[in-house]
Amino acid sequence: MDLGLGIDTGGTFTDAVIIDMASGQILTKAKATTTRQDLRIGIGNALKALDRSLFPRVKLVSLSTTLATNSIVEGKGARVGLITAVPKPESFSFSTNIPAEVTTVIAGAHDHRGQVTTNLDTDAAAAAIAHMMEKVDAFAVSGYFSIYNARHELQLKEMVSKQCSLPVVCGHELSGSVGMVERAVTAVLNARLLPVIQELIEAVRHILHGNRIHAPIMVVKGDGSLISAEVARDRPVETVLSGPAASIAGACRLSGYNDAIVVDMGGTTTDIAVVTNGSAPVDNDGAVVGGWKTRVRAVDMWTVGLGGDSRVEVQSEGRLLIGPRRALPLCAAGRIAPRFLRTLRELNGRQGKKSETDLDFFTLIRRPQFALSRYERALFDALDGNILHRDRIAQEIGQLVSLDRLVALGLLAEVSFTPTDLLHVRGTLDLWDKDASNIGADILAQRMGMDRGKFLDRLTDEITAVLSLQITAKALQEYKSFTRCWSPGNLEFLDLLLRLPERSGVALGVRLDRPVIGVGAPVKAFLPEATTKLGTRLIIPEHAEVANAFGAITGRVVARAEVTIRPHRLDGFHLTAMDVQYRFNTLEEALAVGEEHSRKIARRRAQEGGGREIEVSVAKEELTIPLASGWGDQVFLEIKLTASASGLPAY
Repeated sequence: MDLGLGIDTGGTFTDAVIIDMASGQILTKAKATTTRQDLRIGIGNALKALDRSLFPRVKLVSLSTTLATNSIVEGKGARVGLITAVPKPESFSFSTNIPAEVTTVIAGAHDHRGQVTTNLDTDAAAAAIAHMMEKVDAFAVSGYFSIYNARHELQLKEMVSKQCSLPVVCGHELSGSVGMVERAVTAVLNARLLPVIQELIEAVRHILHGNRIHAPIMVVKGDGSLISAEVARDRPVETVLSGPAASIAGACRLSGYNDAIVVDMGGTTTDIAVVTNGSAPVDNDGAVVGGWKTRVRAVDMWTVGLGGDSRVEVQSEGRLLIGPRRALPLCAAGRIAPRFLRTLRELNGRQGKKSETDLDFFTLIRRPQFALSRYERALFDALDGNILHRDRIAQEIGQLVSLDRLVALGLLAEVSFTPTDLLHVRGTLDLWDKDASNIGADILAQRMGMDRGKFLDRLTDEITAVLSLQITAKALQEYKSFTRCWSPGNLEFLDLLLRLPERSGVALGVRLDRPVIGVGAPVKAFLPEATTKLGTRLIIPEHAEVANAFGAITGRVVARAEVTIRPHRLDGFHLTAMDVQYRFNTLEEALAVGEEHSRKIARRRAQEGGGREIEVSVAKEELTIPLASGWGDQVFLEIKLTASASGLPAY
């Protein structure tokens, strides 16, 4: 029998399963701690716990991961320089922040027919590249209407490659949708994620080779489809929401329910999707991750910065803040650095000002490859094998090093109290050093002015309240009429309604009309109370703890290609795509060539993505407007042809 190996590398745990590819039966499964300082260790530990006698029959390996999503949510990744070409750079400014280290706007543009309207300013581009290349790890380029003609982006890519050896990402390679700002953000995020996914793929290859598993590697995309590891290495942003997309497939297949709300609670985020007929809708307009609007086609997932490793802070007036920042739990830190327990005890004995009793520690994950100042070198030396408080670092190293920036780059990790520590104190988990969690709970309880037991109850209630709110909000979002009047203020108001105490003058109840399927390690601890509050049934299927890895090995390869046909201003029709621009005398000619071209490109992309037995279909979308109010005639504006190629992963 042909076997498949599914691996999910999350922020906290790495899961692995081996299944019979014909029946989908799980033959062996394992779970290990993700080792962010060296992913090979965690992946290797997961494979060690599997039935090794099955390895020779593994014909396909598929990965899902939350590393891309988590890196965006946490603001981590490579330093990126963005070069954007627009018609009038002197009057252009981005309407939103861009996640780039350095941004330069130069002249250059095409129109919606793919014709050059502003020549590319190559002198300004060369100067921008020279200025940026010593300050960044990768480049992103985005051009005006590059989806209709990618020539300027390709010119910029070639110029960067001639001036330096840094990788370059083009916006048109990632999205065919209108929206230059969103494409620019997507290109920057893709460039930021290059080292993240490259590290994962290399780690998996290393471990597979060591275990004599010689099989092709696929990676789950954000829409649940698969791409080859080679494509994923160049287009890592497409793996955003990869883990949650795999969890939806895994949750539905493991539970046998096709109409439900899937809640995947991991280490860094909780991801919520409403599933109908066995699948969640795909957001063709682009996923929003970490506050960034992208053009990544992904499952319509509600992502919340709440997970087992979310940092817990006590703010003013006893307010608890959980996440979205991720921290290494105190219990895990106590296991890897035994001296840390003494530091915690000393901190617990202080009665000083607030900052002196903050659980605000840092440790080293990896040393950077870029040049360091003497203060940065001193910091990395001090944190190598140690865990130090922010105040002590300021005293010994000084204030000239940005700890938060080094955390964002994935070089340092924060260490603090988390829901994982809560579960250790409660006795629900027993993985690491419970004493460190107990001391942390005592410190925060003292800050709250209560004993440990009441603090733990308060924290549990807060986590439950956040889950209840976010599940309700996602369920409401499915009703489009409700979405039209939705605003951030509505979420705050809904939160207040759901938290109304008894005898408040109003009794509010929420009842979901479908069950909740819970997957992920922490769901057994926090979801039962939340689903009871929401008046629905909780289903935690067998193998729920490895649902992502199971979902990863059951997907298909899917690729798309689009062309747009518009009337010419005088006569005839224009066909435009990223790589071609044609003019035809008749619409029939344009449609025939457009369908043939889109089919060819979609099939080629599916083959390059690792697909076999590929089937291609073409959808036609026509955009018209009424000629005049009350008249039946329509004015033809454009036709968009979208070819979709789908196939099995090749092995």
